[in-house]
Amino acid sequence: MKKFSMILILLLFFLAGCGSSTNENSAPDFAGGDGDQAEEQKTTEVQDTMGNQDTQITLQERKIIYTAEVNLRVDDIEGIGEKIKNKTMELQGFLADYAVHINENTANANMSLKVPSKNYQALLDFVVQQGKPDYKREYTNDVTTQYVDLDARVTVLRAEEESLLNLLNQADKVEDILKVRAQITSTRQERESLEGQLKALKNDIEYATIQVSLYKPRNSDANINMENLNIFSRSWSGFIYGFNSLLAKTGNVVVFFFTALPTLALIALVIFGLVWIKKRINNKGKDS
Repeated sequence: MKKFSMILILLLFFLAGCGSSTNENSAPDFAGGDGDQAEEQKTTEVQDTMGNQDTQITLQERKIIYTAEVNLRVDDIEGIGEKIKNKTMELQGFLADYAVHINENTANANMSLKVPSKNYQALLDFVVQQGKPDYKREYTNDVTTQYVDLDARVTVLRAEEESLLNLLNQADKVEDILKVRAQITSTRQERESLEGQLKALKNDIEYATIQVSLYKPRNSDANINMENLNIFSRSWSGFIYGFNSLLAKTGNVVVFFFTALPTLALIALVIFGLVWIKKRINNKGKDS
C-alpha cells in the first residue's frame, strides 16, 4: 500500500513537471508570435514611409508647363512696357515678342514674355501691379508622361543605333551592309526627330510664358478726342477740316485738268484741222 502511494506521488510530481515544462516552452511561442506581428507592423510602416518618399519625389519631378494671359489697362503704354521688359530681364527671362501700336484714336501693345519657371509667379505678380487687369488667366499643362515617353524612346533608339553600327562593322556582304545602313539611317532620323521634340518640350518646361496685352482707354486724359473739346475749338477744327477738304477737291480738279491736258490739246488740234479744211473747201467753191 505504501509502495503504491509512493508510486502515485512520484507520478503526480512527474506530470506536474511535464506540464510546467510544456508551459515554459510554449511561452516563447506566444512571445514569438507577438514579435512577428511587431516585425510585420514595423515592416509595413517602413514600406509606407518609403511609399510616401517615392510619392514626394514623383511630385517634385513632374514636368509642368506654366502659361498666363493678362489684359492690362494702363496710362503709359511705352513706359509700362519698358518696366515690364526690364523686370523680365532682371528675373533671367527674355522678351520673345513686343509690338506697339499708337495713333490718335488707339494705343495698345502686345508682349510675349519668357521667364524661368521658378520666377514665373514673381513676374506675373509684377505685371499685374502695373495697371488695372481687365482679364487674367493662368493654366498649367502636366507633360510628365509625354516627357518620360519621349526620353525612353530616345534612349531605346540610341541603343538600337549603336547595335546596328556594331552589326555594320561585322557585316561582310554588300547586300547586308546596304540593309544595315538603311536601318541605321531610318533609326537615326527617328531619333533626331524625337530629340527635337524632347528639346522643345524641355524648353517649354524650363521657361514659362506670359502673354501681356497693354492698352490705353480712348477717353483717357492723355488721349483727348473731338468730343472733349469746347465749342470754339470744335468750330475751328471744323473750319480747318472744311478748308482742307476744299483744297483737296480743288487740287483734285487741277490735277485732273493737267492730267487730261495732252488729250484735250490733241482733240482741239483735230477740231481746228477739220474746221480749217472745211473753210478751204468752202472758199474754193465760192471762187469757182
